[in-house]
Amino acid sequence: MRNKILMTLALLLTAVTGAWAEEATITLSCGTTEKTFEKAELPWSSTAAILKEVISDLAMAPGIQTITGGDGKVVKNGNENFQVTGTFSGKATVEVSYVNTSFTTSLATITVTAPAPEPAITVKWDPATKTGTFEMPAYDVEIAPIYAPVAQWAEVETVKQLPTAIEGIYAGTEDAIVKAGTVVEGQGTAMYFATTDAEMTAEKAAKAEGWLSTLPTAAGYDGAQTVYVWYYIKGADAPEGQDATAENTFNDSEICAEPIKVTLLSNKYDIQFKAANDNTIEAGKATVKVGEKAAEVKEGKLTGVKMNSKVTVTAKDGYKFRKVEVKKGGPKTITIEDVVIVYEDGDTWEKIVERNPGKVECDSMYVFVKGRVVLLNGSLVSKTDVIVPDGTYTLGFS
Repeated sequence: MRNKILMTLALLLTAVTGAWAEEATITLSCGTTEKTFEKAELPWSSTAAILKEVISDLAMAPGIQTITGGDGKVVKNGNENFQVTGTFSGKATVEVSYVNTSFTTSLATITVTAPAPEPAITVKWDPATKTGTFEMPAYDVEIAPIYAPVAQWAEVETVKQLPTAIEGIYAGTEDAIVKAGTVVEGQGTAMYFATTDAEMTAEKAAKAEGWLSTLPTAAGYDGAQTVYVWYYIKGADAPEGQDATAENTFNDSEICAEPIKVTLLSNKYDIQFKAANDNTIEAGKATVKVGEKAAEVKEGKLTGVKMNSKVTVTAKDGYKFRKVEVKKGGPKTITIEDVVIVYEDGDTWEKIVERNPGKVECDSMYVFVKGRVVLLNGSLVSKTDVIVPDGTYTLGFS
């Protein structure tokens, strides 16, 4: 997931190696005589201190009468000790007056040239593209971005309000299959991705297309099956026209480590036609349509009719129905070895345990019959698996 930077990058000086490539120089001139002092290491934080260091020898030299001028107010009157106050920046000039047999009133000038001050670094921040740009100065810099906090799920008595599965939903309906999670107000939006791929990982889900801010529903699924719902929080961006802060900008949360496992109930059922005499549908005495399509009845049974489908039974010309009754069908059964087990389409094995007390048991994960683990096509059956009516169930180890 992407990380959002709250504000302009902070650029910090990290190394001065090579930063002051131009050494500071101090030049003393008197008439046609000039002498330059070069200092490799000088305390440039206070140029006044530099003047004090350099002038100290000159101030006590014979013939120097006064030292005046400069921002730092370097002063010597006669034989009084000199003093330096203030702080120089850049270039400072000090006038030195000599009185001796050679120069009775001549002036000497001391010029102190400090290194150029470091240039200001201006970062241009584009909130639309979340991009910062600056011109690289002649020294090392450190980029210190300030990241937004991660969006959080709301908590009730320290329990995070995460999305949860909704039970009892039939495939093919518009019903939501998970209960929405609650995000802390203003921090972002819950996002969901539904799939039937049991092998999908969080990494694959993150790259998948089809993430929605609306709750996934059972629409588009046909028959009993398991749906896996991944989720995360999409962090909020700063409102338009406002600077990004820790109160209005949030990073996305991580995708959940494990998806929500939702068991959809079957939306297909069988119809058993039981004629009161020999005038049966199979004998051509009537026809059946599911929706607008003709349906074939075999051995008095029409299988796999989708829930909410319109079923039309029409008597053949010359025949009439005296009465048509519709009754709910009885429970279905499968037999594992010699154990007959009752089930309804869409039942999980956890539900089948309730329907068959004493016949089927579950531990924390798996299903047992006669004290032996139940297998489907050779694989262990979990208590949350949906029954497969046409599956080959056998018993394994105890």
